[in-house]
Amino acid sequence: MIVDLITELSLVGVYDRGVPNEERIVLVARDSINMGQYGVMLGIRSVAGSAFPIRDNLLWFGDAQLTNGDWIFIYTGPGEPRSTNLPGINTKIYTVHWGRDKTVLHDQNVVPILFRVDAVQVAVPLAELANTTVGK
Repeated sequence: MIVDLITELSLVGVYDRGVPNEERIVLVARDSINMGQYGVMLGIRSVAGSAFPIRDNLLWFGDAQLTNGDWIFIYTGPGEPRSTNLPGINTKIYTVHWGRDKTVLHDQNVVPILFRVDAVQVAVPLAELANTTVGK
């Protein structure tokens, strides 16, 4: 494998495949993390637990702090994000919505791929490059 395994966040599974407004991907935090480093994309199941990403199927969470034991339910349909405290324990359930207009996980061979971003570079507009000198 060319990348590390994610151990601080677990992909629990897919529930209610193909059921409109119920289809969801469930994750649980195994450590305190910032969700801005993570996203989910869809892929086609391959051999030995691997998958090939499907083009244009990516959800980025944005910055949000989770603690060990917090849950995320990603509904594939539209809706409003919310969080719920579980009574008696220090655990939250975060609900987010991908905003898809139809179910996307009805085929058992379509699987979620959880990923972590460890580095990034953003393109600089050419006008800004013209005002700088390379190497200074």
